[in-house]
Amino acid sequence: MSLFKRKKPEEKLSFKLEMAEKMIRNRLRYATERDGDTDSVIGKNGGFNVRDGQLIVSADNRVIFRCNIEEMSVSELMSLEGVIITAPDIESGGKVRTIICYYVYYR
Repeated sequence: MSLFKRKKPEEKLSFKLEMAEKMIRNRLRYATERDGDTDSVIGKNGGFNVRDGQLIVSADNRVIFRCNIEEMSVSELMSLEGVIITAPDIESGGKVRTIICYYVYYR
């Protein structure tokens, strides 16, 4: 039965790389971390970068989140104004974190 089961597009590496490329074309307005039922702001005014197979999110002139692209789970917000990233964070010792990154909107 697993022979005919397809992978979800979000689980494929090509989708994750495509989302990473889409993220680095945008600036970060602010990022929040979801911890249970609460969201707390962890950084403002930053950006995204990809280096050595890792996605780096920086804000307030510091790195707030770093993960391997292969291990991350990423999805866009329904409004297309940001992304939700869940992955083991290298900056915090491998703890699995969920952050929501909102893009700067230019008119």
